[in-house]
Amino acid sequence: MQISRLFKQKISTAYNFSTTITLKRVVVTGLGMVSPLGSNVESSWNSLIQGKSGIRNIREIDEYKDNKDLPDCMIAPVHPSFDRKKYEVSVTKNLSNTFAMGAVDEALRDANWFPEERDELERTGVNIGVLASNIPGLAASLTKVGAKGSYENISRLTMLHVLNNMPTANVTIKYKFMGPSSTNATACSTGASSIGDGFRFIQLGEADVMVVGGTEESVNPTIIYASTKMQAMCTKKFNKREETSRPFDAARAGFVLGEGSGILVLEELEHAKKRGAKIYAELVAYGCSSDGHHLTRPETTGDGAFRAMRSALRQGRISSQELDHINTHATSTPAGDLCEARAIGRLLENNEELLGKVSITANKSAMGHCFGAAGSVESIFTVLSMYNSQVPAILNLENPESEIPLNYVRNGSISQNIKYALKNSFGFGGTNTSLLFKKYQE
Repeated sequence: MQISRLFKQKISTAYNFSTTITLKRVVVTGLGMVSPLGSNVESSWNSLIQGKSGIRNIREIDEYKDNKDLPDCMIAPVHPSFDRKKYEVSVTKNLSNTFAMGAVDEALRDANWFPEERDELERTGVNIGVLASNIPGLAASLTKVGAKGSYENISRLTMLHVLNNMPTANVTIKYKFMGPSSTNATACSTGASSIGDGFRFIQLGEADVMVVGGTEESVNPTIIYASTKMQAMCTKKFNKREETSRPFDAARAGFVLGEGSGILVLEELEHAKKRGAKIYAELVAYGCSSDGHHLTRPETTGDGAFRAMRSALRQGRISSQELDHINTHATSTPAGDLCEARAIGRLLENNEELLGKVSITANKSAMGHCFGAAGSVESIFTVLSMYNSQVPAILNLENPESEIPLNYVRNGSISQNIKYALKNSFGFGGTNTSLLFKKYQE
């Protein structure tokens, strides 16, 4: 049953209990970010709109400049202005946690949400996802075991260092939130699916406020090597480092590894209005699907991506003609970008007028692929595009994919009044997520 059909319908449970569920409206009231483009939302957004890049040569990083074993590649680490020490968690000292705590602090301050009453704490939940928790820490532990020849050298804190729900747990403990607590791990769509699941908790009345998003520490030797060996990461040389990530461009040759965290405060509409909260946008639908095809290769027609987007539009009760903007997943891989373009073309009925109307952007051109954080960082940019009526350009798009004539935003950001926008996120294993945002109105 499509979730949109739950309005005013009776649902029978195993206990023969019938009730009427009216879905709640969900709005975005707080934003927080740590990214390769900046240490907060404002600096990251300004850099994106100005066409700046957070991509650097690995040899520019002090930690790696003398490591001759690492491949000569481009990466997008969190912006150096971010104060890691300030947000470090005492027990689980890995950067995924640190990035998340920094982004959560900003998002809660933006939303002005620091409840003290127990009923409010019980109605505030958290879902912060991560693709892979503390890979560097695990690698270091196993190296130590190998050197010593005994598992006795494993730290007593090893489990806490590798559990994926530690960012969520750290936030619930620091702020005493006692609502629904969960963690998503859907590969590269993690950040977006965390937003979607938090949205559902509010929509179904299980929470009034959800702190949601993704976080990822990606720029480390283990993931760099692994991504290179998978032949997914770009090792091709371009004239400038910032030209390496080029979604939808004919010369694209793989993603650039990025990292960071993006956190949104989602809130039930009436709850937000009652306390006079600032409202950025409304989240109206969460479409998801599986390719059922392959662990790393998308299905060539983009059918899974299409079904996720179609589901979001159906839940939001809008047609493709009402869509204004799509913030794509677009990692800069040859197969992935083409499949997404085909899916978008199909969604827009390959109609020349629709293809020319819906603006298309790809934020990874400026900040690389932040893995589990990508979907939430880019969702924030989608919300800001809607809120500010401004769409950032795709960098390095010199020769667009010719098969599908999409309306790519290139050669500088544009002004656009956006009523409906989709944010796509796809992940290894064939998981697809599409979030539908709407400009807020009473």
